[in-house]
Amino acid sequence: MTRPRSFFALMMSFLMAFLVSCSSVEAKAPTTYTAAQIQQIQRSVPTLTELRSRMDKLGTLIQKRNWVDTRTYIHGPLGDLRGAMKSVSASLLPQAQKEAVDLTKSLFADLVNIDIAAKDLDSAKVTSSYQKAVDDFDAFLQLIPKA
Repeated sequence: MTRPRSFFALMMSFLMAFLVSCSSVEAKAPTTYTAAQIQQIQRSVPTLTELRSRMDKLGTLIQKRNWVDTRTYIHGPLGDLRGAMKSVSASLLPQAQKEAVDLTKSLFADLVNIDIAAKDLDSAKVTSSYQKAVDDFDAFLQLIPKA
């Protein structure tokens, strides 16, 4: 009688392990920021503010039609922009995170267009791409939660 009970107990333990491993708990996305998340995001705000002021300097170079310095400025002083934006995007709530990632991609597409247009000496395309980049950056900054 011990063998059938042992066998039955063994089969039941396998069945329980299988059922537990197949079950899933649905995790809910957070709807608000914790104080630690806001503090982490706020540490990046001065960097983003500095990079936003560098965008204004880029606008000045574009107005002067200084295409060599425009291209150099995109690759030099604005080189940290992608890392800073990705860092902040990863810390945002899921609803804002997708929009932040899309704005980051759009901003960098605009910067690439500025670079290409500056190389081709296309003033109209540089100006329109710059305005789109500034708009994307400003929209990104609006996604950052206030302290």
